[in-house]
Amino acid sequence: MKTAIICKRNCWMALETVKYFQERGKEISLVVIETVERRKMSERERKFRKAHMLFNIYLSPFSILKNLISLLWVELPTTLQARIKSTLNNIREDSVTMLCEERDIPYVEVTRHSSMETRLYLDEHNIGYVLLTSSAWLIKEPLLSMRTTKIINAHCAKLPEHRSLDSLPWSVLENDPLGLTAHIVDSGIDTGPILLFIEILPQKEDNLITLRERVDGKKPEIFLKAVQGLNKGQIKPIEQRESEGTCHRPMTVSELINAEKALQKRIMQQ
Repeated sequence: MKTAIICKRNCWMALETVKYFQERGKEISLVVIETVERRKMSERERKFRKAHMLFNIYLSPFSILKNLISLLWVELPTTLQARIKSTLNNIREDSVTMLCEERDIPYVEVTRHSSMETRLYLDEHNIGYVLLTSSAWLIKEPLLSMRTTKIINAHCAKLPEHRSLDSLPWSVLENDPLGLTAHIVDSGIDTGPILLFIEILPQKEDNLITLRERVDGKKPEIFLKAVQGLNKGQIKPIEQRESEGTCHRPMTVSELINAEKALQKRIMQQ
């Protein structure tokens, strides 16, 4: 079955996924690029971002200027953030479209991924699997009810145990396996049928930030394994029960620091 990617402009994960697939002889048949930045942020998201900015200061207290800019940024109104991002995107080259043109990959631009426009493009290209590398909004109808097209996400924790934001540090605090879960996207938050999990062990020099970067770096690999497994009939989606896991709230700064200490303890005990 044909595979597509949905992403935002200048999405590094889309770039890495295209390269990873093509290096292994697997083509991407379509890239759907979302062009509009979200102008509103929930209070939950704002708290999440601010806590992580403060946690970065805890890890790198001497990067004063960078941390100050980060803190000022998170306090800006989301409408102003969106305007700045849009301006920067218009100034710099669009790396995703450049790669698609360079490698002769069909691509289209849409205002929002969750739209009839996107659905028609996926139908037109006979797409069976869609890899979610980035999107400004949660994926909703009319995409979720597509009969022959499934959207695959790579979640940075083990499902069904750990859903939603900060799943990786919550996994550390609860001493659970760390890694990525590929699952089919449904109307819930990380509640769709599970495809596979790959464990990623922390390394000696890791902190929560570098560990997350390494986990994210494995997304092209788990995307390819999921698509190949589904195509060969070696993977059968396993339905989740919502009661089986936790939909986490964002951590506070103190909880992130405790998770960092737990991570270092885990590394020492390996």
